[in-house]
Amino acid sequence: MKQNATTTNRNQSDTWDRIVSHVSEAVREALHTIRTNKLRSGLVILGVLIGVASLMGMVATISGLNAFITASISGNQTPIITVQKANLIAGDNIKDLLKRRNLTVDDAMALRRLPYVRGVAVVYGSSVIVKYQNRKAQLIQLAGSNQPLLHVQNISIGEGRYFTEFEEEHRRKVVVLGHKTARSLFKEEDPIGKLIRINGKEYKVVGVLARRKTIFGGLADNFMVIPYTAYERDFKRRHDNLEIHVIVDSMEHLDQVEEDIRATLRVRRGLRPGQPDDFAIVPVDAAIEFTRSITDQVALVLVVLSSIALMVGGIGVMVIMLVSVTERTREIGIRKAIGATRAQITWQFLIESATLSGIGGLLGIVIGLIFALVISRLLGFPFILPIGWTLLAVVLSMSVGMIFGIFPARKAARLDPIVALRYE
Repeated sequence: MKQNATTTNRNQSDTWDRIVSHVSEAVREALHTIRTNKLRSGLVILGVLIGVASLMGMVATISGLNAFITASISGNQTPIITVQKANLIAGDNIKDLLKRRNLTVDDAMALRRLPYVRGVAVVYGSSVIVKYQNRKAQLIQLAGSNQPLLHVQNISIGEGRYFTEFEEEHRRKVVVLGHKTARSLFKEEDPIGKLIRINGKEYKVVGVLARRKTIFGGLADNFMVIPYTAYERDFKRRHDNLEIHVIVDSMEHLDQVEEDIRATLRVRRGLRPGQPDDFAIVPVDAAIEFTRSITDQVALVLVVLSSIALMVGGIGVMVIMLVSVTERTREIGIRKAIGATRAQITWQFLIESATLSGIGGLLGIVIGLIFALVISRLLGFPFILPIGWTLLAVVLSMSVGMIFGIFPARKAARLDPIVALRYE
């Protein structure tokens, strides 16, 4: 029994050694073919390289974009629950929005008294025309808000200051400019203390917000903030919607606070049991999931397009390998004449095509990641190395060589050695 087991192990070891030897020999022959047929091999490698580079570039860029979106929307580590008249992200009908009653500042003050609530920001918004001397900026977003807005939007003061609670309570005409708005109106001039006209009403600039990096670029800084009390007096229209942002002290209390918000607003709005909510509660992760669903669909389209490029590269592999079989007909005949089997000839050409496409795949991964790195630096995205996709790209590129190399390999293996030896 022991002798039989030893013999079996020895046979398995010999078989494995022969396989490794054949593969090593085929790889060496493939590398020799690359050296001796540089143009032909280069075309094969280029075709696969373009497909893999486009795939990796797109995937790495989308991965960085998703991470950037998450950071831009979440902004900080404390969870934030947004209360709106309707949740258009979830598909609420715009007609329902018009029928519902507006949320009020009193609603926000009631929510501020709930347990585990750190603060509540109220936000009105509208587009305005802003003038300073002979300069004018249009379609500037004006926000009427309060102190917690800085935390909700994760922004900081670049110059000057934010308006105070006293100014908020007494409806003072003070304004804090977004970075881009300040540069548009004042160029290199110091804006602090200057008077500007917002839709014809004069306000004093007390601060400028620091520049933000978001998915919206400079548009995210093209706004200004005034006390919500001043907004209600000077700019509020009948159908202006109020958004309420509730800052929760920790993630563990998020669900409880959400239920408390729902219960409080239902009581305040006189809803009976069984009636649907006439307001929308939107956790911050809902916005993240919405934007990710969009980028995932874009990524799918881009991956399909880059896969088409990879398929074209695979067809190039097959065409070039067919040419290689034709050119090396006499060589194949000699190998068969000295004892090479069909399987050995087949594996020789399959490994050769896999080696060529594998080299193209590795070069494509490097070039694709460099492309993604450059794009991330230009647009301010984080660069994320997609390990899973990188490994998949290696396997995919070699698989392309194997799959599209099957027909040329089988053609080579079926050549009649006598006919092949006569080939010139």
